[in-house]
Amino acid sequence: MLMMSHQTTSRKKQFTTSKLPDIKMKGIKNLAEAIILQSLEDLYDPAYREESRKFFQKSGFRISSEVAGLNTLKQLKLLYLTGGRRNERNIRRS
Repeated sequence: MLMMSHQTTSRKKQFTTSKLPDIKMKGIKNLAEAIILQSLEDLYDPAYREESRKFFQKSGFRISSEVAGLNTLKQLKLLYLTGGRRNERNIRRS
């Protein structure tokens, strides 16, 4: 049985992405990018449009874009493109 010091056991362990191997982080980043791209594609499919809008309006987009490494400016550009900031010219009318 290994003995742990009081300092080690009393500290709260926090998850940091720097501890994961680079290959796993690259896979996670690619997955986050794929989720964003699929949600963009889904905006143009009436069957998935509402679900995609919810993704961009709620924390799903924020979390995915942070994992994908998108800075705030790129996030805002994507939201503008999707009409998430009341961009009327990007809304398709039937």
